[in-house]
Amino acid sequence: MKTISLSCPSCGGKMEMSADGKKASCPYCGHIMLIENKTDGQKEYERRMAKARAEEDIKDLQRDRQRKRRLKGWLIALCVVAGILLINLLIPGSPMRELVFPKTADPFTNLYVTFSGMSGEGRADLQISNHGEAYADAARFEVKPETGLQNGDTVTVKAEAPVGWRFEPSEKQFTVQGLTEWVLAPDQLSGDDLAAIHANTERLIREDWAEILSSSLATEMTCTPYRTYLFVSDEKTEYEYNVLYDSYEVRVTREDGSVLTSYEACRYTDLKIPADGVLTADYGDLQGFNLGYYYGFSSTHSFSGWTDAAEMEADLRHVRDGYHLVE
Repeated sequence: MKTISLSCPSCGGKMEMSADGKKASCPYCGHIMLIENKTDGQKEYERRMAKARAEEDIKDLQRDRQRKRRLKGWLIALCVVAGILLINLLIPGSPMRELVFPKTADPFTNLYVTFSGMSGEGRADLQISNHGEAYADAARFEVKPETGLQNGDTVTVKAEAPVGWRFEPSEKQFTVQGLTEWVLAPDQLSGDDLAAIHANTERLIREDWAEILSSSLATEMTCTPYRTYLFVSDEKTEYEYNVLYDSYEVRVTREDGSVLTSYEACRYTDLKIPADGVLTADYGDLQGFNLGYYYGFSSTHSFSGWTDAAEMEADLRHVRDGYHLVE
């Protein structure tokens, strides 16, 4: 026989069932509750619900077992793969070992960058002498920028290591130098280069005056550098891209003691400064016209030049159409 214990919802006291079991009353506060018996339909519903819950529990248990079996299978496969990898790692020279533990090398130890051409149009070339290294044939190098270089630029060489190697460093920068430069500004000519120009100009002037100075018509001559005039072509050309006039003030003392002052200029073209810094140029002749006959010397004893510096400069500018004077 099923025993039911009911508590009063009002005061919490223990309620008493009536003889017919259809109601319960609280002896403390008098609260009465009606008791309804379950119908056959309710009992069937509860039975089906209990069965459904039991079936769902069985399915959950089955799914849990399947998940555990799959997990166990994955764990076994993972252990097998890990074992294979570990074995490969322990084999010297295996691809896996080289991939995980690459050898380290400096690819720039025996690599050099050379530069050639004119500044502004120069090119970078790699010179590699590490062919004896194990990675040499498979290594890849990239140079940026590779062309259009001028002195002072920076190029970057990137090295790509093959499998089994790691390059440290993987890139290196080089400063562009040693490219041949056009002389485009007077301040590029200084020191030994300018001294060489002056020495050649003065030599030609003295050769021009040699006959007069060896005669009784003149007693003394002094040559003083006056000014250099650098003209650069408005359109770049490999033929006379630049023209330099090295002018001198020449003072000649005549037999009677009077002094003649003239200006002479020697013409130089295509002046370049190569990697060794030694100026190269096409050497020309003294510019001007013969003055000897008109200034107290015989027509057989003459020299080239101008008696006025402004006139000399005007003539030099005029003959250089298509060029501009670089101040």
